[in-house]
Amino acid sequence: GSIITPRMELMFEGIARRDFSFNFSFLPKSEQEAETVEQIVNKFKYHMASNYGTGGMGGVDGVREMEIPDFFNIRYMHHGKINTHLNLIKQCVLTKTDVEYGADRYKAYADGRPQNTKLTLSFQELEIITKDYVADGY
Repeated sequence: GSIITPRMELMFEGIARRDFSFNFSFLPKSEQEAETVEQIVNKFKYHMASNYGTGGMGGVDGVREMEIPDFFNIRYMHHGKINTHLNLIKQCVLTKTDVEYGADRYKAYADGRPQNTKLTLSFQELEIITKDYVADGY
C-alpha cells in the first residue's frame, strides 16, 4: 500500500505571532551613566518576569499559578508623531532579555559597574497579524 508521486502535500497549521528584537550598546562615560544603564537593564528584566499568583507556590492540586507578565506598547516615533514609514507593532510581551557585559576585554569603573553593556530585547506580539492589520500599517 503506497504510491510514489512527484507531488508534495503540505498541511496548513496556522500563522505564528510575530517575533522581533532590538539590540542596544551602552557605552557610559561616567559611573553615574553606568548606574543608569544598570537601572535600564534591571527595569526590562523586571517587566519581562512574572510572579506566582495569589496561591503562591501551592495552588490547586499542587499546580503553580502564574501571573501574566507586563505588556509593552512600542511605537516608532519621528518628531513627536508615529513614524508612518515603519511598521506598527501590536501589544507585545518581552520574551527574552540577553545582557552582555564588557567587550573583548572587560573594563569596569571603580565601583565595579561595566564600561560596556550590550542589551538584546526579544518581543512577541500578542495578536496574529492579519491582512487587515497589514493594510492598517502593521
